[in-house]
Amino acid sequence: MILWWASLEAPRAVPGVYKVVLSIDDEVYKKEFNILANPNSESDTIGMQKQFDFITAINFTINNAHKSIKKIRAIDRQLLAFQNQYKDDNRVAELNKKAKQLSEEFSKIEKALYQTQNKSGQDPLNFPIKLTNKLGHLNSLVGMGDFPPTEQDIAVKDELTLKINLELEKFNILVSTKIKEFNTVFNSLNLNYLLVE
Repeated sequence: MILWWASLEAPRAVPGVYKVVLSIDDEVYKKEFNILANPNSESDTIGMQKQFDFITAINFTINNAHKSIKKIRAIDRQLLAFQNQYKDDNRVAELNKKAKQLSEEFSKIEKALYQTQNKSGQDPLNFPIKLTNKLGHLNSLVGMGDFPPTEQDIAVKDELTLKINLELEKFNILVSTKIKEFNTVFNSLNLNYLLVE
């Protein structure tokens, strides 16, 4: 994916005591270690924890959206293959129309989540960034220092998360209803899944 100034990186670890476990064959080694705050930091551990939680929540939402985009693309490839395979078969003309409509509906969701016109690193200059890119950009901004998010950061995250979740809800409804209906009709027509010309 081509994103503009967006971070998908995990947040910095919060200062504190951590444990590392190393397993080699039957041997298990454990060691505790401390992560110390930068003595020049102007933030405290509570602020750093808030930043950690904030970026973790952002990444959770973006990850869900990107997984759904992968699924949309996989579904779209199958719908396109179906349309190509049965384009001249009058028995499935109505189902072919449904496949095209489904493809368009999934495409709208993907285009709301991600700028599908991005093909090179310069394309975000020409095409507006979409929801996941905006949220990833917020990750970049909040992750620059070790300060907690501001009220404005939280408001923007909440608004973008809501919009992304609405798109994901549309995606889930399409999968649970329209894909199910499509498969039912496909199976009732007793069509061949694989064709050799």
